[in-house]
Amino acid sequence: MKGRLLAKRAGFLAAALVLFLLFCYLLFPTARIDAVITRTLSQQGLTLSPAVHKTLLPGLAWDDMLLSSEQGALLRCERLQVRPLLLPLFTGRAVFSGAATIGKGHLDVRYALNGSEALDLDAHDLSLADIPFFKSVLGARVAGNLWSRGVLKRTAKGLNGDLKVEVKQLDLIGVKLGAFPLPDAANLKTQGIVRISDGKARLESFTLEGDGVYMRISGDLPTGDDAAVAPLNMKLEIMPNADFLEKQKLVFMLLTKFMTSPGVYSIPVRGTLLKPEIL
Repeated sequence: MKGRLLAKRAGFLAAALVLFLLFCYLLFPTARIDAVITRTLSQQGLTLSPAVHKTLLPGLAWDDMLLSSEQGALLRCERLQVRPLLLPLFTGRAVFSGAATIGKGHLDVRYALNGSEALDLDAHDLSLADIPFFKSVLGARVAGNLWSRGVLKRTAKGLNGDLKVEVKQLDLIGVKLGAFPLPDAANLKTQGIVRISDGKARLESFTLEGDGVYMRISGDLPTGDDAAVAPLNMKLEIMPNADFLEKQKLVFMLLTKFMTSPGVYSIPVRGTLLKPEIL
């Protein structure tokens, strides 16, 4: 009798779960969500295509997703999927899982709407050559594989935590910020940390070290719904040796006014994420 009772309860639970998933699938407001996303992105001059569609389990997905601006393509994903996680609901937490496939690389994110554990991010094997942002916005030819790992906690004052970033064998060719070109560099060793404090993001230090040159980028990073159009406040420091400087002396001649001491260039980067400029 006890075994039959347990079997019946398990059957009812399974049936309830199936019905719950079915109703979630049927009632998921795909068109309304797509309209909200389109409106939010359009305020920043961005477009997303194609339209979102439902997944078999409750969730949303984009196949061959393309994020663009007036400058052109910014990001391509073979697949981007977002879905709510069911098990955390039994503990009163609303958690969403996101996964993106970009070339041979993957980005996995978990974000909780409530609770102390807010975000868990893992990105690996993301080829920068597969991200059109660098060509569209910076006019550059870029190569290298990106890795990132980070965890954010939620407090009364906002999100707090660190995102570690590393790019292996980074090449930067033809980078231009507004009217100013930057020196070409290849096979750079890079690493950096994005620190989130009370909801505000700052690139503490992203270092790029190669044969004959050392560079460092730091500054505040825009966040929120207007991140793409919010003003940048960053600084790029370039410290070339004599040989590197001589090989690209025309570029450094244009950057002369930013030389703070012999062999050290401190360059303010302003504008926005979609139109970074050296002023």
